[in-house]
Parts: sequence; C-alpha cells; structure tokens
Amino acid sequence: MSISERLNLVLKDKSLKIKDFSDASGVAYRSLQNYLNGEREPNTESLVKLSTQMGINLNWLLTGDGNMYISEDSFSQSNEYAYIPVYDVEVSAGHGKTAYGVNEPEGRLAFRKDWLVSRGLSPNDLHAVIARGDSMEPTIGNKDTLLVDTSRNTPRDGHIYVIRSGDTLWVKRIQQQPDGGLLLISDNSTYPPMSLRLEEHSDIEIIGRVVNVSKELN
Repeated sequence: MSISERLNLVLKDKSLKIKDFSDASGVAYRSLQNYLNGEREPNTESLVKLSTQMGINLNWLLTGDGNMYISEDSFSQSNEYAYIPVYDVEVSAGHGKTAYGVNEPEGRLAFRKDWLVSRGLSPNDLHAVIARGDSMEPTIGNKDTLLVDTSRNTPRDGHIYVIRSGDTLWVKRIQQQPDGGLLLISDNSTYPPMSLRLEEHSDIEIIGRVVNVSKELN
C-alpha cells in the first residue's frame, strides 16, 4: 500500500472532504490533492502538519507499520509542546451559528508549554474552535482560530467568551449590568449589543474565555 492509499484511508476514516481535511491539517488544498492522487509524496512541512494537527502516525503513513494514529499518551509526552484539540465547530461572530454535537477533535494545534505557563494556561483546559462572521472585527475575523480556556467561564467585564445557547454558539465581549444581567457586545459597532440574563435561560452556558486569536491572513 502506498502513502497516497494510506492517506486516503485517513480521509475515509475521518469522513472528511478534501477541503475540510486541508482546513483541519493546514496542508494546502492543491498539495493535499496531489498527495491523495499519488502525484507527489508529502514534503517534510506537510508531514509535520499531518502528524501534529491530525494525529497521524508518521511511521504508519510512510511505511505501513504500527497504528494509523498517534496515541493520546504519545501526544502528552512531549516535553516542549502541548497539543491542543481543535474541534470542528464554528462559533459565530455574528447572529449565532448552529453547533452540531462534536465529541472528538478533528486535529490539534501545537503550543509551547512554557508559553502557556507564562500566561497561566493549562493545556487540559484548552481547546480551539473557528470563528465565522464579522461582528467581532477587527479583534476577531472570519476563519480566525480561537483558543478557549474552559476554566475561565465566570463572566468578567471586557473579556471575550464563547457562549452556548442550545445548539447555537456565539463569541462576544461581555459587560455585566447593575441588575445582574449581561450585555453581549460586538466589537463591530454595526451590530447592536444583546441583553442576557443567565437565570432566565437554563440552556445558556458560558463555555470559556477566548485567550488567544490566530489570524487568517488573506
């Protein structure tokens, strides 16, 4: 079995389209097509992305030996990097985005452990999601990757949070009101603030605070 055949097995196993695989792994769409078609073999940069973002066991990909994926224990044994799960859900920087139930990460992002520690962040509390819309521009743009700290889910003025209401996710800046309510504020002034009282909505949950934004450059 060739590298392209094994890569196609991963694509099938994850039930991903090529475009989704490209977005999750960070491997360019055209390059990924070439790898899948057997027209080229992955270069070193692509191999690193396939391993760190998708959890693919490179020994298996290159030789067919071992397991298809790196074990969770292997991910956690790195002395220098923490591999933060990336979930295939979108949070709305607009009017709300339906979030389907997702239990398993689609990939992982590598962060230096010393960088996380310097900011008081624990890898076990972190995950990453994708922003959609323009209501939080210029702070958060469409397709930016958000690092969310789920341990920081108590609202504090001025910070940005991911908020769930039923099957809908928002990313908004929060301001507490004198009556105990919350004001969800968009950084883009063309979007009006939204009032919210948590005690009146049992299905609303503050998932966590956005602690880092990775910008999408055009």
